[in-house]
Amino acid sequence: MKELTLELNNLLKKTKGDPKIIKAIESEKALFPFSVENRLLAYFLAIGEITYDKYSQLNTEYCERNKYLDLFDMAPRTYGQTWGEQHIRLLFPEFIKATKENVSAEYPAFDGEFDLWLDGIRIEVKACRANSTKAGGSLASRAYLHSEAKAVGFKYHYQQLKPSCCDVFIWIGTCRDELIYWVLTSEELQKTGKLGSQHRNENTGVAGIKVFEGQVFMTEEELLPFLVEEKDILKSVREKGTN
Repeated sequence: MKELTLELNNLLKKTKGDPKIIKAIESEKALFPFSVENRLLAYFLAIGEITYDKYSQLNTEYCERNKYLDLFDMAPRTYGQTWGEQHIRLLFPEFIKATKENVSAEYPAFDGEFDLWLDGIRIEVKACRANSTKAGGSLASRAYLHSEAKAVGFKYHYQQLKPSCCDVFIWIGTCRDELIYWVLTSEELQKTGKLGSQHRNENTGVAGIKVFEGQVFMTEEELLPFLVEEKDILKSVREKGTN
């Protein structure tokens, strides 16, 4: 939004429009889809201070910067436990949703401990949204562009990780303009030295416990060895899961 706000501020500085109309637009109650920004642009369009091509350009650029913004409005459980898994399965239907019905024939011990199944490979999917933790307001209003997340060294937080219960992790990083993917094995996760205990159980994340949960906070620089392009997720899971 700040990029669009900057454009509007530049237009407001140069405008020859009626100050009373502009003040009314800025002060009157605005409801979706008639936001203050949209009404100002409509006014500038009406008085000829921007062309329709310019309006379309601003719209296209805004949509590109915010194409994943709706994910920041999702409830945490919906985003973390439902969207990520469904997103991966939409990209690659080869991944099978892990349920007793789907995997019990090949994996009789299944008890809901991993998300996806691929030719004997147990996969857990996790997702994290990149946003400012210093500013107030809604999660969507604090959402980072990918460039912003990298600039501040944002630490992606993945929790309820159970390396003893799966072979491969698919981690998704969500910025408002881009999705980032990392694929790593359970062994690679533990070798990072970043796996810490969950607050609710002092024993989680401790080596030697049969089933333990942990969490990590990692920057993109730390995650770089596991970075994959979207098109290569399936290939990477196959390679890592069968080695």
